[in-house]
Amino acid sequence: MDYQQFVEKNNILQDEQIYHFNQDEQNDFIDQKPWDSSPNYFKKCKISIASVIKMLIHACLGKNNEVMGLMQGRCDKETFIIYDVIYLNAEASEVNVTLTPEAMGEYVQMIEMLETVGRVHPTVGWYHSHPSYGCWLSGTDVQNQRIQQMGYGAFVAVVIDPIRTMTNQKVDIGAFRVYPDGYRPFKNNQNDKIGIPSQKIKDFGAYHDKYYSLDIEIFSNSIDSKIVQGLWERYWGVRLSQSILQDNQLYFGQCLCDLKEKCFIKYDQGYLVDEQEKKEKQQIQEAQKFSVELAGALLSETVKQILFQ
Repeated sequence: MDYQQFVEKNNILQDEQIYHFNQDEQNDFIDQKPWDSSPNYFKKCKISIASVIKMLIHACLGKNNEVMGLMQGRCDKETFIIYDVIYLNAEASEVNVTLTPEAMGEYVQMIEMLETVGRVHPTVGWYHSHPSYGCWLSGTDVQNQRIQQMGYGAFVAVVIDPIRTMTNQKVDIGAFRVYPDGYRPFKNNQNDKIGIPSQKIKDFGAYHDKYYSLDIEIFSNSIDSKIVQGLWERYWGVRLSQSILQDNQLYFGQCLCDLKEKCFIKYDQGYLVDEQEKKEKQQIQEAQKFSVELAGALLSETVKQILFQ
């Protein structure tokens, strides 16, 4: 896949005016706190292609461990606009990531350095990775995000899955806001659990009504495009030498075992017919998702063999 195909597949939009930033306008917006009037005030999160690539690189370096960072940008009414991200050296495992005092010290130093070169964009959110298990908020994530919203107000949580992104060649990313404590939405995220591993569904189900997702839009300008395309062309040989099947064999194996576990569920006699049909529909969607991912990986390997062997 060349850079232009990547742009088209991820629907990356060109926007030359989006980097406009006015500190006074931003301060007025923060002082007004319009999000207090509605728990669903923010609707969209626009992220620069450079930020997406940096998050992906950071997440891939973490391998199977989660990583964390902060995002700089601004708010434009109901939209978060992310210009850049800053890595944080956090304590991480395969299921959790914790911000340390040392990491916060490094962040403060980085902000001071950026200010000396005129980069004064405020911090408007944080990101972390979910390697291979999709984009949603766990119980710990919900608690962390709620604390940030109480302290900063206009703050967004972004989750990125590096393994699914590299497997499908399509950025797997989500942006979220947490509801106020005690609020109950009319519509929840229960139907969005397709692709979540069995061992994670309980955690997802316990918190799926505590937050909502924002629409994601990836943007670039002429400078972003040249930088990213230059990197893309520079490392094309590395990409061709990589094997999606071999690099992600653990992921495909886990998906297959998880699919087996979900599809061979025995229903009790008292199980409601409507609920059983709903579960069976989800099983079909799980199987379709796995089939598409595996077929894409096989097709990529076949094309490489035809062209280069």
